[in-house]
Amino acid sequence: MTAFIDSFATQQLLPPWRARGVRTWGFAIRLDRERVEAYLEKYFNGGYPDRAPYRYEPLPGPQFGLFTVADVPEVASHNPGTLQRLGANPVGWDALSYLELYLGIPVLRRTVTPDKLLVDPKLVWVQPFVFCNNPTAVFSSREIWGTDVNLATMTREAGPDPAHLHIDTAMVGIKAFSPRSITQLLACVHIQTGDVASADLPTMLKANPDLERFVSILGGSGVFADHAPPAGVGESPFQQGVELDNLKQFRDCFDMGAAIYRAIVASKSSHSEVDNIVFFDPAQVDIDFLWSDSIAEVLKTIFGAQKPGPVGPPAGHVRNSPPATVDEVDWDLDSIPIKAELAFSFTSNVDFEVIGTLYTYGAPR
Repeated sequence: MTAFIDSFATQQLLPPWRARGVRTWGFAIRLDRERVEAYLEKYFNGGYPDRAPYRYEPLPGPQFGLFTVADVPEVASHNPGTLQRLGANPVGWDALSYLELYLGIPVLRRTVTPDKLLVDPKLVWVQPFVFCNNPTAVFSSREIWGTDVNLATMTREAGPDPAHLHIDTAMVGIKAFSPRSITQLLACVHIQTGDVASADLPTMLKANPDLERFVSILGGSGVFADHAPPAGVGESPFQQGVELDNLKQFRDCFDMGAAIYRAIVASKSSHSEVDNIVFFDPAQVDIDFLWSDSIAEVLKTIFGAQKPGPVGPPAGHVRNSPPATVDEVDWDLDSIPIKAELAFSFTSNVDFEVIGTLYTYGAPR
């Protein structure tokens, strides 16, 4: 990983980080195999101008991604150099809080030998998009380990119990590209959970057997307690599964189709003290993206969405008063519902660390 030159104002940016008391919500989303494959071909398997010694492929069988929301009340840097230099409390330095929303997709990474053979299959995760409401966390993620985090305005409303979720995400964007377009704060994602599921997990998986392997992967990845599948779920066919591979890149300001730096960076998150696991009725979960030209490419690439007709925003966000001002979120957009096939929540402590740079494009070898 390229060294980050820190200053007195950026000590909290350096990994590893430890977060305490995190509340996480996960929503299993069915994906299309061809679109997952196209995403991997474009961002991981392409030559720029050389090719990485890895090939990324969709997992066999039905494709699922995990749409995740995390409410992080306290996260702090545990970088040894930072703690030693500043004489900081060993609990951590300069705690931050933030809300985060992202899509994670488990895929298969194989090593390409000099003879062009594919060996050593390993399950890793990729993240096509991430939203976060803390500028410091966004800067750290983008500049140090290179994930393409988008700064967003995120509002979480308290519900009838701690596991309930109603979160609205907005980002500065453009409704429709034109020579006279203006940037404004546009609604982007709306999520709301409903009632707790009446059936247990094995019963839900029996009704939707396509999910069984994906849930076993989640168990093996440490999303549930002790890196083990929940009761009634078999072992994952992929024993690894905690690594996140990310394409770190900086675009050329004169040619946005080119990059002046590209690398594949590996990192991992580990959950501990997992507790308060709750499953929701997926039929009552609302996940809605709001269409604008600023996020249209993501919606088309990942979900195969097309520009919707005049359907308006999700329920509860229809505006009957005058148009939104520049300081308000504009909900005057058409919604695209995304179906959740499994929904759950839990609390945990999370440790995040950067493993290292797997490959740097264009570097002399």
